[in-house]
Amino acid sequence: MSHVQSVERTLKILEILADSPEGLSVTALSKTMELAKSTVHRLLSTLVSKGYVQQNEQNGHYQLGIQCLVIASSLLNNLDIRTVAKESLNSLAVSSGEVVHLCIEDKNEVVYIDKVESDQTLRMYSQIGRRAFMHCTGVGKALLSGFTDKKLNHLIDEKGLRKFTDYTITEKDALRKELTEIRERGYAIDEQEHELGIRCIAAPVFDHEGNVVAAISIAGPADRVTKDRVNGELAKEILAQSQMISRKLGYLK
Repeated sequence: MSHVQSVERTLKILEILADSPEGLSVTALSKTMELAKSTVHRLLSTLVSKGYVQQNEQNGHYQLGIQCLVIASSLLNNLDIRTVAKESLNSLAVSSGEVVHLCIEDKNEVVYIDKVESDQTLRMYSQIGRRAFMHCTGVGKALLSGFTDKKLNHLIDEKGLRKFTDYTITEKDALRKELTEIRERGYAIDEQEHELGIRCIAAPVFDHEGNVVAAISIAGPADRVTKDRVNGELAKEILAQSQMISRKLGYLK
């Protein structure tokens, strides 16, 4: 497959700036990309003229521009699952008092496509548009419960089973056993496997053909989202809402 170098470099700039909310100078960008400052400046000038990048007048640093948000919003608005799931997400947030997520799988990764914040302060990794590994998150394991053995093996070969905390599942057989349990009970649990102190319960969402197309979750501090609460009231709530979303997508089981 042939690639257009200038396009690749331009996209790389956008990806780097996306991970640098405070912005970067031309010097920092050129160093990161291992390109001449003149080349990076030329690419930036085009991006600025089209609104995809903006320059901070105070420090001269470059940041993502409004046009990126316009495109991202258009994409998100066209993901029907967000519209279908919105009522259920809000309902879960109110009933649980915790943070609620809606996620999909893309290229063997979790992508957060919607989030309802809790009234209570909580610092978490998740935010709309962010990606995460699948084996160590509640939503990721809920999505993995719909994978075939072949697809699961491919994911493990490609992504590995990286350890984030002492609770992270890092063995293939242990992950397969976990997925079997998830299919049986209908929901997944992130037992502080991605972030210490954060416990999560998640459930898969099915389309009209019975495919797992998304996952929803409730997450919060482990001392508030206790094991008893997860396996009791939260399990009932998230299963009810995941089933409701699935029915709206045409799932009849």
